[in-house]
Amino acid sequence: MKMRMVRKLLAMAMAVCLLLTAVPAMAETAADTAAMEQKLDAAFTLAQNASKKEDWATARKYLNIAFAYCDRQSNPTAFAVLLLKQACLDVIEGDNDIALLALDAALTVDPDLADAYRVRAEIYTGAGNFADAAANLEKYIELSQNTALYETVAQLHEANGDMAAAEAAYEKYAAAVGEDDRDAGFQLGYYRMNNQKYEEAAEAFQAYAEDETYGAGALYNIGMCRMNLGDYAAAIEAFTAFEEKGVVFADLTPCYYRGYCYYMSGDPANAADDFARSVETESNADQARFFLGICKMDQGEYEAAVAAFDELVNAYEGQEELTLNDAVYKFRAVCNAQLGNLEQAVQDLTVCIDHGYELADTYYQRSQVYAAMGDAESQEKDMQEFMRYAK
Repeated sequence: MKMRMVRKLLAMAMAVCLLLTAVPAMAETAADTAAMEQKLDAAFTLAQNASKKEDWATARKYLNIAFAYCDRQSNPTAFAVLLLKQACLDVIEGDNDIALLALDAALTVDPDLADAYRVRAEIYTGAGNFADAAANLEKYIELSQNTALYETVAQLHEANGDMAAAEAAYEKYAAAVGEDDRDAGFQLGYYRMNNQKYEEAAEAFQAYAEDETYGAGALYNIGMCRMNLGDYAAAIEAFTAFEEKGVVFADLTPCYYRGYCYYMSGDPANAADDFARSVETESNADQARFFLGICKMDQGEYEAAVAAFDELVNAYEGQEELTLNDAVYKFRAVCNAQLGNLEQAVQDLTVCIDHGYELADTYYQRSQVYAAMGDAESQEKDMQEFMRYAK
């Protein structure tokens, strides 16, 4: 989530509140009211001028003078605006806690002061409190009808990890900007995909499949959605169409996912080809090597399978902070047993047992290897262990 964009959009609030909002005039109640209003207007104008020059000390001085000529009881709206200006100066000077107190006071006087909620959102965003930032920005939108900011609300919810709320906010944004905004429909598909609404997301992306700008990304996302729906044929078609676009994204792994779809479709040969390409060209080489070994094993190419598993084990050797999936050892053991490399098979199965991995089946597999080695005593012990762990 591009928080820089969020900060940029919300940071506008301070300038808007500090420089543009006018102080409402007080109603006439006495002969000297006009003079009081003029003094209030003059002090406020001088504060505004100082703010434009970024002379914050002078701005605060005249703002304090303005408070002296503004009666909270007779002119509560003006008083609330002055508190808002004070909060903006506090934000500029880095005193956000004092700014929040001033904003609370302003909203106590005038609960419908829209810009106060927007400045609150800016402060909460800077503090990483994205939930409160989103809530305050939504209140600002409600009062100001600035529905374009629902995009920022969605980003705040996304930063907070609430993808459901992000999608709901972005739907409001998309409705506000209409179909003319090409970004909106694509982004809405993204939110739906992240909320596992794969059918709806795929339909949203399909509208962009032929788009010059979004076409490649749309096809990849369609592939991901169809894969998650278990429609592997459609996913393979989408990943292939993505590949034909000739666009390369460093963080995307179409060969790996297409290989997975082939594998789940019962086509280990094509799956192996894609996993081999993924190992060479994509970022998730470890997962690709694992499935490459599985595919080769399924095809009875045990030496090729062992070679893939060996590369994976060797890549993790000496990397104590990394944890290799014990399934690698188990499947390598199965392949080595088929090749007659019985000692190596026992070693790998023992690693699995030491790690507590699938104990019943692993003891049974090792008992069979011991039987092939003619070690009846070890076979019997493993059979007893199998009986102990078997359900």
